[in-house]
Amino acid sequence: MSERLAAAEERAGALRKELEEVGRALARFPDPPEPLTAGELAARAFSGRSRPGAAAIPAPPADAASGTIAAARAELAAGRRSAVDLVEEALERARTGRHLGAFLRLREEEALAEARRLTESPEGAGQGDGGGRPLLGIPLSVKDIVDVAGMTTTSGSKFPHEAARSAPAWSRLSEAGAVLLGKNNLQEFAFGVSGDNPTFGRTRNPHGPARIPGGSSSGSAVAVATGMGFGSVGTDTGGSIRIPASLNGVFGLKPSYGAVSRAGVTPLSWSLDHVGPIARSAGDIALLFEVLSGWSSGPATPPAKGPKPLEGVRVGVPLDFFYTDLIREARQAADGIVAALVRLGAERVEVRIPEVEFSGVCRNVLAFAEAAVVHRERLAIRPEDISEDVRRLLEVGTVLSAPDLIAALRGRRLVADAFAQLLEEVDLLVAPSTPAGAPPAGEPLATSEDIRPGLIRLVGPFNFTGLPALSVPAGLDAPGMPLGAQLVGGPGQDFAVIRVAAWLEASGAIPMRQPSLGGPQ
Repeated sequence: MSERLAAAEERAGALRKELEEVGRALARFPDPPEPLTAGELAARAFSGRSRPGAAAIPAPPADAASGTIAAARAELAAGRRSAVDLVEEALERARTGRHLGAFLRLREEEALAEARRLTESPEGAGQGDGGGRPLLGIPLSVKDIVDVAGMTTTSGSKFPHEAARSAPAWSRLSEAGAVLLGKNNLQEFAFGVSGDNPTFGRTRNPHGPARIPGGSSSGSAVAVATGMGFGSVGTDTGGSIRIPASLNGVFGLKPSYGAVSRAGVTPLSWSLDHVGPIARSAGDIALLFEVLSGWSSGPATPPAKGPKPLEGVRVGVPLDFFYTDLIREARQAADGIVAALVRLGAERVEVRIPEVEFSGVCRNVLAFAEAAVVHRERLAIRPEDISEDVRRLLEVGTVLSAPDLIAALRGRRLVADAFAQLLEEVDLLVAPSTPAGAPPAGEPLATSEDIRPGLIRLVGPFNFTGLPALSVPAGLDAPGMPLGAQLVGGPGQDFAVIRVAAWLEASGAIPMRQPSLGGPQ
């Protein structure tokens, strides 16, 4: 047996030992849970959209914050700025912040040409609604794992391909009038959380360039945080939208499983992958998600009046798993979000969900096994062109067995059903996004955890269960690095979660600051 295969077998054996505990938990049921498929998760999300509880959260005030899509649309409509102005400003910020490594390719000439065509067209001349195109003239970017017709998709790897057609995740935004600034840097194959790419170089955190930005949607979050466009499309398999959103101080939504098409997006793990938006406000997240998903936010309702707009909303605080092994500031940040919701009229409810302890090992088994299948030809033919860290994870997937996979899927039903039951008792959950702020590159978290398991620990359960989870800026750690908190809803309750975030934003409970674009540190 080769040394590499022996290492893979050893790690797979460790996963199997952890799965034994899942098996013992399942054996306690008189009728043990069957495997939960990804199709069933998607079905839960689509049926959950009509859950009556969604109406309990009233429409928030209109988003008018500086630097948001809403503000830009207002300026376009008033003729104070043009699409060319918006694109030129975003490109200038991208050029100034080139040292941060947010982009693999900037479409400088193409984006400006598109903006000029929009500015000169009748629909681009002072129409507030963009002629029915809500993103008309708005510059955005996409993670370079999303196909855009006529462009190379690298997936952050040495295995690029030319895209003949655009993924729905971009084509929907383009049809809504968005201008593509470029494609963002990412972790190789979206398989990692540090933001370090061995082929294209690492992305730097703009709040402290010696520190990691998180990943795998590292470039997307950095671009948004620094004003290199108004939003970006990322992907999230174990936290890859919410981790960098948290560490860069922006909003990042992992939608309900299946809400946004994954077609034309290089897969990592089919049953865990999600596509979603990163932006600088809850209102921008709502608009981008509506376009990406094709879902409606529901009939327009007048904003609630009075100081208690969230009266009757039950906020679950899961103390037994999500509030352990945190730095003090991460706990304070999440507690501050809960306190702000209580001031808005919500009820704080302490909840416990012991089944979540099984989600980590089961999620890892699914991720490793599916990723090994996705990349089996690359691993077999050109293993030397895959970085050592990623190759080792893929090799673990090659030695996992069918019984291992079925055990993980049975564990998935156990955990997903427990969360579904809990979210019948409360309207949403609030938990920290990351246990600590961004550490210097190459160092562990302030909790002394290794980067990958530490940063995935609090966000991974919601990939596993397919629940919508939105990371919102919530505070700073002692060195001044951003921290996020997650708002988590029931299946299909994406807009309910976003509305709660918008109320928090309107109340001043969400701290936002745009980092400097100074040179390397």
